[in-house]
Amino acid sequence: MSVSSSAGNSRNLRDRFVSLRGAAWKALLVQAEAFAYLVAGLPMALARVFRGRPSAHLPPAEYLHSYYARSYWKLPFGPLKALVAAVVWPLALAAAIIVFTRRNGRAIAQRSGISILRQVIGQVDMAARHAIAPFWYYMFELYLPERKRQAALYLTAHETIGPAYSLLQPPDGSDGMDDKIWFAEHCHETGVKAVPVLMHFAKGERQPLKGGMAQLPEGDLFVKPRSGSGGHRMERWDFIGGGRYRNAHGDVLDRGQLMEKLRRQSLKDDFLVQPRLANHPALDDIANGALATVRLLTCRNEQGRAEAAAAAFRMAIGNSVVDNFHQGGLATEVNLETGVIGVASDIGIRPDVGWRDTHPVSGARFAGRTLPHWPDVVALAVKAHEAFPQRIVVGWDVAMLADGAMIIEGNGKPDLDIHQRAGRGPMGEARIASLLAFNVARRIGSNGSRCTAA
Repeated sequence: MSVSSSAGNSRNLRDRFVSLRGAAWKALLVQAEAFAYLVAGLPMALARVFRGRPSAHLPPAEYLHSYYARSYWKLPFGPLKALVAAVVWPLALAAAIIVFTRRNGRAIAQRSGISILRQVIGQVDMAARHAIAPFWYYMFELYLPERKRQAALYLTAHETIGPAYSLLQPPDGSDGMDDKIWFAEHCHETGVKAVPVLMHFAKGERQPLKGGMAQLPEGDLFVKPRSGSGGHRMERWDFIGGGRYRNAHGDVLDRGQLMEKLRRQSLKDDFLVQPRLANHPALDDIANGALATVRLLTCRNEQGRAEAAAAAFRMAIGNSVVDNFHQGGLATEVNLETGVIGVASDIGIRPDVGWRDTHPVSGARFAGRTLPHWPDVVALAVKAHEAFPQRIVVGWDVAMLADGAMIIEGNGKPDLDIHQRAGRGPMGEARIASLLAFNVARRIGSNGSRCTAA
């Protein structure tokens, strides 16, 4: 065997190991998140253990709570998992209270007059009675009396992203919404304006791509995982001329070097390259250099048509790569009828940002602005949903560019954290809750007419 052949075999083995390690880590994180939701939701399941099938006449929030509780015990090895969760729950709650109270307790006490001891007691109360963990206690400001009185109306991720959305997914997994390449091609074929995919890297190689490019273009780029959401592992590369690109850390690579980096990066996961889009000029002073987007929820209504149900606008603050709410960005509620935005905050699990009507970096005022192209943003999201006929609920990320609106991606399991935080109140009586409950009831065979507009 030649030296070059031996080196090639060694490289292939090393690349295979890196790829397998990346897949294993990804699977472990998915399981860890699922178990965390299982632990957090235990009190809700226990409180409704003897209630049986949820009544079709319950208000939307209570219907969804009851459906979650019923589904909890139908998981594989449900009672055994519940026993494990019961052992872990007090330990996990104590640890979470320590973490989040240390971050927030003193600042919240100064702002609200609610002592640290009362905050600790409140966290235990919310977790035990409503399955609202300390993470959400601070996010939703449940230390405030007016929020606490509405605690039963909050919809948390373990019940929406868990059983409700799982039930409402396409039964045969027939579409590839979570696959950004399939998604881009499908949008193009159905006439939905969406960001294209220029290149695809997987298993250490550039892969064939319909409508793709043979080399990196002379323009700013975004690199992101093929699957997943939340802005994780995204990287921006700005074109600086001479066939060279620079990222947010100041690293400069030429075309060949960047292609090699992407090849190596794809050993752990599939990655794709997309063009970097530019905001509408009206948003430049509040975007911090990142693409600012609207998260717009659409859901099938009682007539089976896609309906816009809630919207939040996101702005980047401490970075210029993503505007993602869970990555430190700001979010503000958007009036669905007018496109007017209000005050904004971050995710709320730290006290630093609070509520603002001006951008913390630029100082520009945004409260009271009307977002550009707003009717087109809503119409595009509804049109995009109709291009996915088996989807019940979708969270669309929509950009507002100089020449109109553009879909960035669709999320089949959109959490409601951003909307409940930005709207400073629960969504259990909002239109989206009515539509979710209606569709869950219809899917499991209850009276499909149980929900009306909120």
